[in-house]
Amino acid sequence: MWFTDRLPIGQHGSIAVIERLIRTLKEGLRHIIVPLKRETLRRDLLSLVKWYIEFRPRMTLRGRTPNEVYFSRFPANRQPRLEPRPKWPRGSPCAVPQVLVAGQPGDEFVLELRRHDGWAHMPVVTLRRAA
Repeated sequence: MWFTDRLPIGQHGSIAVIERLIRTLKEGLRHIIVPLKRETLRRDLLSLVKWYIEFRPRMTLRGRTPNEVYFSRFPANRQPRLEPRPKWPRGSPCAVPQVLVAGQPGDEFVLELRRHDGWAHMPVVTLRRAA
């Protein structure tokens, strides 16, 4: 698989990364009724893997997703953050990594939660400025 190209095979921590992937796949399979048709199972597994590499950030990748690393995309956790607290100072330290504040502190936002391919256990969360 493509993600093994970037793993430090044989180095400290490499086994933990693979074991975490296997654990996530097992947890994902607990939420589905295993279908009798091979093609349906294949589709469900591919959906889980797609969500896992596209939307789920990793601590081992410093908050980035595997796709952001593999395709050298600008990480979402480095985008300017949205600050809903009105009196929060712009220069105040926040969680790592430090990023700029988009808009003005106190702006209103809408939190959107959708389900990847309709699965409740694969959430995709989006935060956008309210109109």
